[in-house]
Amino acid sequence: MHPSLLLIAIVALPISAMAQSESGPGYFRPYQEGATAVDTPVTAHQGIEGMVVVKADPKVERLMEQFAAQKHPQPGYRVQVFLGDRKTAEETKRLFLQKNPDTPAYLSWLAPNWRLRVGDLRTRLEAERLLRDLRAAYPGSYIVPDEIEMPALPPGH
Repeated sequence: MHPSLLLIAIVALPISAMAQSESGPGYFRPYQEGATAVDTPVTAHQGIEGMVVVKADPKVERLMEQFAAQKHPQPGYRVQVFLGDRKTAEETKRLFLQKNPDTPAYLSWLAPNWRLRVGDLRTRLEAERLLRDLRAAYPGSYIVPDEIEMPALPPGH
């Protein structure tokens, strides 16, 4: 590179950068009292509350209703509290639900035994807490990965 071009580049670049930083978008500007935020769009109707109306095809609305009515299992955990014959499994489920009405219980058959799994737990930590609570009543219980049903959201969500 020619020495005079190098000298011009060294002098011109800082001057060019200063000119851009004063007027270019996206550069830091110190806060000024009463100034409008740079990233806040200003509209003609600012400050006026409105209403959003969504117009959807009736087919889309039916599809949404059908989707909501179906179960959508997710990977999660349950605590298996029993493995054995059908009669004892059903009795164990009945007694469990009497003591723990807020915890769902599921019977399934895995030849030649019936198993009782409880809970719909999203994380291993939740499963560990349930296992700790059930350990006294069901000493042989353990955590198993399973497809869980997502708990229903409370009203208003």
